[in-house]
Amino acid sequence: MRASRKLVRKIDWKLMPVMCFTYALQYYDKAILSQAAIFGLREDLKIETGLKYSWVSLIFYFGYLVGTYPISLLAQKYRIRVVCSVICVLWAVVILCTPACTSYAGLLVNRFFLGLIEAGVSPICMLVVGLWYTHSEQVLRSSFWYSCSGGSLLISPLINYGLGSITGGPLSPWQYMYLIAGAATFGWGIALWWLFPDNVQETPGFTPEERQLLLYRLESNNSGTENKEFKPGQLKEAMSDYQFWAIMVLSITSSSGSGAITTFGSIIFYGMGFDTFTSLLMNLPIGALAFICILGSGYLGRNFPNARLYIIAASCLPVILGCALLWKLPTSMQTGRIVGFYLINFFSSAWVQCIGLGTSNVAGHTKKTVYAAGTFIGYSIGNIVGPLMFDARYAPRYDKSFIGLMICFVVCFCTSLLLRQALAVENRSRDREFLGQSRGEGLEDMTDKDNRHFRYNL
Repeated sequence: MRASRKLVRKIDWKLMPVMCFTYALQYYDKAILSQAAIFGLREDLKIETGLKYSWVSLIFYFGYLVGTYPISLLAQKYRIRVVCSVICVLWAVVILCTPACTSYAGLLVNRFFLGLIEAGVSPICMLVVGLWYTHSEQVLRSSFWYSCSGGSLLISPLINYGLGSITGGPLSPWQYMYLIAGAATFGWGIALWWLFPDNVQETPGFTPEERQLLLYRLESNNSGTENKEFKPGQLKEAMSDYQFWAIMVLSITSSSGSGAITTFGSIIFYGMGFDTFTSLLMNLPIGALAFICILGSGYLGRNFPNARLYIIAASCLPVILGCALLWKLPTSMQTGRIVGFYLINFFSSAWVQCIGLGTSNVAGHTKKTVYAAGTFIGYSIGNIVGPLMFDARYAPRYDKSFIGLMICFVVCFCTSLLLRQALAVENRSRDREFLGQSRGEGLEDMTDKDNRHFRYNL
């Protein structure tokens, strides 16, 4: 037990800092749009009317949809370290090109390709967590790297506050924001070539005894080890699995809240009457809440077995309350409406559990890859649906937008409870079966349907 704990700490130090910083940069680069929007981007590119700004936001996720499966399959076929380093450099180039956009159409193309390239980061992180950690450890570790979206929101407003103060230069403040972010990402992409771990068998720094313990830990998952062979049968099984589609629904509905927070946060605060710089700084509590909600969700999922889907259901309730406050409170009750907006941040508590379910509740490497990519396709759809609710004609209160968001989380609440019931029935059925299979099957590339030792996390 002591050796296992020591090994987990060693894995954490090798993986978590690299994954956390990579995801923080990815989120930073994606979320600059909301902060740049109040520093001249909308005026310079004439995207202030109708759904133009919403389309600039959501076109990113159309690119994400297109890129998720191909890049996930590349990560299965080639070294994860190489794939992650290359895509990081490529999306840095796209960010560096953003200040050159001079029209609405140009910005749409830029955002599409940013989403296309960044699509691989989150599924790769999911796969890495699934390959290195046991089921009971995965949700907490997923919450570590995903919580760095909060870290990004704690730092980026301060950086962009300073950049927004630049006047009289050859560029607008929003252009400097993109140049600094792109340069930092480019440097990190180069560093990833040496920093990102490969796989359990080949990553340096582990003794033969530790490698043997690593394989034993993977065996206890009953979900197999890394396998470079693409298996069409596992793809077909994933696509016909009700759990896959339920997780897709959960991902879509829980991620719809991201559109309000990431894309419209600064604009909504600006519409409440705050000035440009105050609206930017109002994002700082969002970053702190992201840490609390995501890490809190991961901690509960780690310490309370079979509570993951209950956590998703419970996380929906503050979001529903927040939307109701924003919808019903009069404009004069500004404090209550601000609290309502911050409550929407609990969407991330639900979403991080979806990430965990997408890796720990499935076995078979190809099937796991399909689940990981599918989870983030759902994430992309949710981030498309969210901004589409925020038409400029609903400004500045966006009442109808928050009604739509509330409906999404009612659906999320109901789906999580139904899925939990269905998986509990399946687990009880397997418990009643006579299991004559050997324990060693855990290292074979079998799916959760074939391996009757497998039990679903609830």
